[in-house]
Amino acid sequence: MKNSWLILILIASGLFSPSRAQVAADYKIAPNDILVIDVFGEKDLSREVRVTASGKINLFLLDEVEVAGKTTTEIKDLLTQLLDKDFLVDPQVAVDVKEYRIREIFVNGMVNKPGSISLSGEQSLTILGALARAGELTPRANEKKIKFTRPGVMERTFTMEELKRETDASRIVTLQPGDIIEVGDKLI
Repeated sequence: MKNSWLILILIASGLFSPSRAQVAADYKIAPNDILVIDVFGEKDLSREVRVTASGKINLFLLDEVEVAGKTTTEIKDLLTQLLDKDFLVDPQVAVDVKEYRIREIFVNGMVNKPGSISLSGEQSLTILGALARAGELTPRANEKKIKFTRPGVMERTFTMEELKRETDASRIVTLQPGDIIEVGDKLI
């Protein structure tokens, strides 16, 4: 029983996942991410760029290009198309994320290590995974009052049993920056 609980925590936290590479490929670029753009054979076009607050990058020849909300594959295809259109013949472009913006969620209440938890752009994190990173529940934790808040969008209370039991990937909450998890107190 303890081993299955540990495996569930590892899967939920993203530390063990057969599809981790797929999650990274699905990551949507956001302001302040740093990208590495390589145009093979074109040293003047290859560089590191920070995505601006407005979601754009500035590249020689192309000026501003909107990249926020796109995956690296979508950006590679867009840059290839733009460069092929007016400047190069059959350009070979590669796009990688060098550094992700700082993204965090908050876990408060009856956990052993309350506070913020950084989210990596390379993996998804669930409520169970966040609770594991927060050092698990304290003995005073109310397992029937795990409140999840996505400010301005959603608020819902889960039980620990519901979180452990859910296996339908479409119903498991994947955390986003700014999300808040509050674990209630048995004594209140």
